[in-house]
Amino acid sequence: MEAGTLVWLGAGWWSFCSVFQWVSAALGRRPPRRVASGSRADFNLVDFSIVAPMVGAADASPAYVHCLRTLGQAGAEVLICVPQDDDAAVPAVRALWPDAPILVGSDTTFNPKMNNVRKGLEAARRPVVALCDAGVILDAALLRQAAAPLADGVGLVLALKAGEAPGNFAAELERAYINGHQARFLFTADRLGLAVASGGVTLMSNETLQRIGNWQGFNRWIADDYSVTRSVRELGLATCLGDVMPRLPLGRRDWRVVWRRQVRWARTRLRLPVWPLVLWEPAIGCVAAGAAGAMALSLAGASNVLLVPALLAHIVAWIGAEKWFMSGRGLAFGPRAAGAALLREVLAPVLMARALSSRTIEWRGTDLGGQWRSRTTGVPEKPV
Repeated sequence: MEAGTLVWLGAGWWSFCSVFQWVSAALGRRPPRRVASGSRADFNLVDFSIVAPMVGAADASPAYVHCLRTLGQAGAEVLICVPQDDDAAVPAVRALWPDAPILVGSDTTFNPKMNNVRKGLEAARRPVVALCDAGVILDAALLRQAAAPLADGVGLVLALKAGEAPGNFAAELERAYINGHQARFLFTADRLGLAVASGGVTLMSNETLQRIGNWQGFNRWIADDYSVTRSVRELGLATCLGDVMPRLPLGRRDWRVVWRRQVRWARTRLRLPVWPLVLWEPAIGCVAAGAAGAMALSLAGASNVLLVPALLAHIVAWIGAEKWFMSGRGLAFGPRAAGAALLREVLAPVLMARALSSRTIEWRGTDLGGQWRSRTTGVPEKPV
């Protein structure tokens, strides 16, 4: 291939990736303008059943238990789920909330999370059901605002969590994955009308929950959030992301735990129908774009005197787009966050290689991928 062609290809790819970075920041930084407020649901706290699965004392953090207790005392139905009566989460909860409503028991499906959650979903009796990731901090106003779009054909709202208060750089890196990467792309896809799924707080009406087969609607694919999104959409109802982001205090994190979690999520996404988009992530990242631009400049005869400043300008512009997105969502982004975002971009090709190297999906001591592969019944029929 001629050098001139490579110059144009390199410059074109750098331009495409850079435009994509800024467009995704622009689309994701502010909630979309939804239908008129008169058609949005107006819920009271007594309308909510909050299903809160926990495994281990770490899931029962004081801040999380306090917020659940406050919501329960204000009228919400709180259903804390643990798999066994000797789980470490039980004494941790009881120490802070002695009369907390704790449901004990575990199912035997391929999905350990849904094995724990099933009893809570089946016990929920209020008009709106909210399934929460452990540690996500909620209050009454945020819960009502998140659920507000549940009207006029919207059957499911996903309120994305936002990491905050990282206690070390490993936690800062996890925040870079949660806020600057996952949330940005999910908000962008939602603005474009695409169906998206992620953890945080999953909200739907109890009527919709029963129409998708209750817990079975969460268990049709390897990822419960993707499963429930598909199940609701197959009813002819819309799904969307919430306008608010409940906070997840991160504290101190272990490097190995952070990395393994990212590998697990990447491998899980590769097992879903969205896998072609997942494979593209490293190709449109900062490293690939910078390499393409540097190749174009080098083949065009640029010297190192020009090449180094050009690469630095590329990195600054790339991180600047992420900061712009974060500011629109009210999320902190300082020098340490910028460093974590840059490290995340450098690790993107390594993460994809690691994700493709095995089909094992480790979660709480269980190979979720192996459990999924050993299923004998296949994907359940569409709920009615």
